[in-house]
Amino acid sequence: MSRRSYDQYCAVARALDAVGERWSLLIVRELLGGPRRYTDLHADLPGVSTDILAARLKQLEGEGVLLRRKLERPANATVYELTERGAALSEVVAALGDWGLDALGEQRPTDAVRGHWVTAVA
Repeated sequence: MSRRSYDQYCAVARALDAVGERWSLLIVRELLGGPRRYTDLHADLPGVSTDILAARLKQLEGEGVLLRRKLERPANATVYELTERGAALSEVVAALGDWGLDALGEQRPTDAVRGHWVTAVA
């Protein structure tokens, strides 16, 4: 898959090159709480296909936003976790959540909900 870019010498454009693809910031949101297994990420991102999730994880790893780590036994699982660069997106995700509150409105019958998602002002 070829990498898309805005090809602009601008910090906002470069940031969006790294995390602007659909699902990317939601993956970051999920990892802000700590390392997660692929299956846990997929379960808490309803609507994302396995192909897209795998592609976004690979892209974010390539951008230095997250890393993949193998856990020691007995867990013997692979987890994804934010790097320092990725954790720095915490304020960005919080700001987007604050900005999006006005658009939240009433919950629709088709809306998925998870307790850790940004749905109200703390």
